[in-house]
Amino acid sequence: MNRILRSAALAVIALLPVTALAASPSPSLSPSLDKVLQPAPSGYTPLTATLNGEFTAHDWAVNASGASPTETENTLNTLGFVDGFGKEWSSTSLRRALIEAVMAFSGGRGAKNAMTALKKTDTADSHYVKPDTITGIDTYYGAHVATGSVFEDEFVFVKGNDLFIVIVAGVQDNVLSAAQDQTKAQFDAAPAETIASSNWPENKSSASFPMAALFGGLVVLVIVVVVVAVIAFVVLRGRRPALAPVGTYAPPPMSGAVQMSPDFNFWWDGQGWRDANLQAPPTAQRSTDGALWWDGRTWRAVPQAQQPPAG
Repeated sequence: MNRILRSAALAVIALLPVTALAASPSPSLSPSLDKVLQPAPSGYTPLTATLNGEFTAHDWAVNASGASPTETENTLNTLGFVDGFGKEWSSTSLRRALIEAVMAFSGGRGAKNAMTALKKTDTADSHYVKPDTITGIDTYYGAHVATGSVFEDEFVFVKGNDLFIVIVAGVQDNVLSAAQDQTKAQFDAAPAETIASSNWPENKSSASFPMAALFGGLVVLVIVVVVVAVIAFVVLRGRRPALAPVGTYAPPPMSGAVQMSPDFNFWWDGQGWRDANLQAPPTAQRSTDGALWWDGRTWRAVPQAQQPPAG
């Protein structure tokens, strides 16, 4: 099922009745989210990709999948989303990628409900394989995901009013222990809260919160935007020749990475999804003759109407 149909089907999970929360100024966070993420282990290099620094509910919505961007953004805001921050790294020697993110909510209940929503989305994804487990953390879920030759282990946990995400992905199915170690380190280092519990909505009023919301999850965000592009680049970069022989093509640099849907039938143009069989992304890496473009996984023919005229 293509991404558009799958998103539409998953979006049919309705919210339980809720009492709308009154709009209020965003509270200040202490510490700020740029100070709470754990550094990567030795040997990892920072990346500039999707989760790079501060992000908003809208930023998350347009890069994730599982529900429409509008539904995702509205759900996050209803749950009390305040701010988000993310970082990504890769290791050439280990052939792995590491992704970390934190979302601050106005209260602990909002963070927990967001975790429940993410779990619904991730476990419904076709790439989901089985749950992952970890000790020493009570409020969490783990997921093992596989797509093609890329394997991913992720943990999402709540501490105070903050939701943390730790993901390790690689070309071999042996990254679980690394994901567990980094998650434990992140949990231990995370502050007890970034908004005083006395100011949480659930401690100040009797407002109800959505308990069955579904919004865009992690699988597509990581597999399409980070893992497929980053790992393919990291793995192949070290063994490609300095000059590709005639008839063969080296993978493109990260600057030419294109965000594809899970089935690789659509690409994201910044505002909507376009059919890759009808139109090639203008920023995608092209072969020297202009007949092929790189989708982050393989070379594919440029649709006939887009091929340059012979001459």
